[in-house]
Amino acid sequence: MEDILFDYFLAFAITVLLLDVIGIFSYYYIRDLKRQITDFRIREVIRQREEAMRYQLLLEQIKQQGAKTHIVDELQPLFGDKTESIRQRYPQLTDLDINVLILIGLGIDNNEILRLTDMSKRTYYKRRQLIAQRIGTTAAQLDPIAQQLLN
Repeated sequence: MEDILFDYFLAFAITVLLLDVIGIFSYYYIRDLKRQITDFRIREVIRQREEAMRYQLLLEQIKQQGAKTHIVDELQPLFGDKTESIRQRYPQLTDLDINVLILIGLGIDNNEILRLTDMSKRTYYKRRQLIAQRIGTTAAQLDPIAQQLLN
């Protein structure tokens, strides 16, 4: 009888020990997983900020050089993946529409967009209305939609 009790006690002790080991392993595994996720998020935020700084620097260079006609060529390589996703989502948009949408999404004020694209105010606002119509929204809602498309 004592042997059976000893065997039960031993089995119980081993089970408790295994559960402790599994618990400790799970704790460290989950903690490591959380760290990896946090590191990934931090890297993503840093990458987005670096991209934003690079875009701002490029726009400043373009403004300083007065290279207004080349802005479309400069934006295309930087926003190739975004341009393609916008083009797939809204196939009715022209290249000019997409470039204006990108400039709006970057948060560039209207006067700068006018200067960079050599558009008149009237042409620019008509272009905004046309873009809004093509994507099924209003011109007033275009800014947040453009910013969302770039994120």
